[in-house]
Amino acid sequence: MRVVRIGDATLYLGDCMEILPTLPKMDAVITDPPYGIKANKQTLGKGKKAFERGGDWDDMVPDLALCIAAAPLCCFWGGNYFTDQLPPTNDWLVWHKLNDGRSFSECEMAWTNFGRQTRHLQHHWGGEEKSHPTQKPLQVMHWCIQQAGAAHAILDPFMGSGTTGVAAVQLGRKFIGVERDPGYFDIACRRIEQAANQGQLFQPAQPKAEQMGLIDA
Repeated sequence: MRVVRIGDATLYLGDCMEILPTLPKMDAVITDPPYGIKANKQTLGKGKKAFERGGDWDDMVPDLALCIAAAPLCCFWGGNYFTDQLPPTNDWLVWHKLNDGRSFSECEMAWTNFGRQTRHLQHHWGGEEKSHPTQKPLQVMHWCIQQAGAAHAILDPFMGSGTTGVAAVQLGRKFIGVERDPGYFDIACRRIEQAANQGQLFQPAQPKAEQMGLIDA
């Protein structure tokens, strides 16, 4: 295990199932875990623009029990793939990608227990470097943290390239991230260190959110 501290962020290289029991209680878990749908075996794009999703990071469905126990508030992107582990909720976050059908899906859903009812964000990915095959846009992760209200200590057990951590730093929150892949861990360290050096840049305005009815998982 390797531990890197950057300002109010503490980053762990290792298996979150081993590290989570050693961590203090946090205010919110906000994460995009692997879904176990073999997304790592898929190819995005066509011809020269094809993007191979290599590695074994999506071969298994993770056990979310330790993540749920780590904080009273939780946000799991892809929660619709974990209906056997997560109770029913009407507190979904729905990201509408505005991509005109040019992706595998027009939207993605996050299961939450924030008590805010279902919310909807329209955001088109553009002009942002992508360092991980399933990386979320920074604005989407800003939105997730803001929806968690007064959650000042954020945990991402499946940190990937560190977007949740960058958003937490920019919003002036404490952050703990765990990532088992050394390559993505180094990318996350670099991105979060850059955000910390820049300081709390702004308090992003709340993106327009729409209340929606119950969405089946």
